Amino acid sequence: MADHAGRETEQRFASLESCWDPVTIAHLDRIGAGAGWSCLEIGGGGGSLGAWLGQHVGPSGSVLVTDIDPRWIGVSTASNVEVRRHDIVDDELDERGFDLVHARLVLLHLPERRRALAKMVAALKARRLAVDR
Repeated sequence: MADHAGRETEQRFASLESCWDPVTIAHLDRIGAGAGWSCLEIGGGGGSLGAWLGQHVGPSGSVLVTDIDPRWIGVSTASNVEVRRHDIVDDELDERGFDLVHARLVLLHLPERRRALAKMVAALKARRLAVDR
């Protein structure tokens, strides 16, 4: 797993966001994520998707951005975005609380990825998964 304490962390997150955010945002738009949604962003990294989701779901929506080391997440000033230290493998997660659960490049770092994925699925309000076709 990459070290989140190193001084290159901020640049690594910025590079990943630059590369992957356009693709991710296109998928989120395609599935209809929007006003009023309750979203969970796991492994928030630099916070760009949490910030985008916060703007996209608007004041009637909410976004919870989690990370094992949230110091790099810069979206905590948005009133509808909460940043929380959270370990998806070991920490509890509210069940059926979210319209959207998103994790990008998180599961590949976790030996207990199946357990983490089961928690993510259980956190969805509706047990439907949007699958890229």
